[in-house]
Amino acid sequence: MIPAYNAIAFAWIALAALWGIHSNIRSGTARSRGWTCTIDDNPIGFCLIVSTKAAIFGFAIMEILHSFGLVDDPIANIRHALPWLA
Repeated sequence: MIPAYNAIAFAWIALAALWGIHSNIRSGTARSRGWTCTIDDNPIGFCLIVSTKAAIFGFAIMEILHSFGLVDDPIANIRHALPWLA
């Protein structure tokens, strides 16, 4: 895939994750696959959902930087750090 297209695709993913984080924190309710957590009733579940979206945002940013040649391949780094994940 052309690096510019790769950067655009991951930019959309990053924006979607950032919008999800913003709306979850603003409303105090996080939803994931039919599972709804409010910050008052289930703070651990809420933090888990928001943290997962933050990890997706971070990965998308790393892929954008990789497509411009600013950092190494994040997938190769994950494979090196976690060898049991083929």
